[in-house]
Amino acid sequence: MLISTLTAFSQDAPERSFVWNEANAQMQNARTQADYLRAAQTYQRLIDDGARNGALFYNMGTALLLAGRNDSALDAFERAERYLGRRNDLEHNLKIALAKKAKSREAQLPWYRIIAFWHFYLSCPQRSGIAASAFLLFWLAIILRRFGIRRATGALALASLLVFAVFATSAAASWHMENSVHRYDLTVPPDIAPTNSTLSAGKQG
Repeated sequence: MLISTLTAFSQDAPERSFVWNEANAQMQNARTQADYLRAAQTYQRLIDDGARNGALFYNMGTALLLAGRNDSALDAFERAERYLGRRNDLEHNLKIALAKKAKSREAQLPWYRIIAFWHFYLSCPQRSGIAASAFLLFWLAIILRRFGIRRATGALALASLLVFAVFATSAAASWHMENSVHRYDLTVPPDIAPTNSTLSAGKQG
């Protein structure tokens, strides 16, 4: 599935929208791994220009996966997840990347994604928002206790502090990982074979 919505860069310069449409057109017309790598190179131009959003990394991951760059595709899908949170199409392609990396017919998501579900199912902005809300709720409980309202405020303060710690740590880890990534290797080999894929097909507008 290719996210082709034109609103991905609605707040950015017209040049970015032009490059975005160019990359999507390259993806739609691609037939070989080299074609998909060239589309990935165009998406990389947007990343190099400072663009950061889930649609961009999702499409980048799809292009890399179809180009046979499984490790890079997995990284791009994980970056998309930080901005989009859990999505069925994203999870589907993420599993394909994991299976190809493990050289198996199918792959299940790692166990830690189930244990720490909030870290992977919620986008980083959502987790940051929950952490901020919990922080405010903690101080509200403290203020209420200062005014003599002690019933349940202690439990509320403790619970909100715990939620803040969990979600703030999760969001901070995601932002740190996002700021630590390196540029993808998008060199096109001279003789690269065509590819077939079981990626989910369709368009989202």
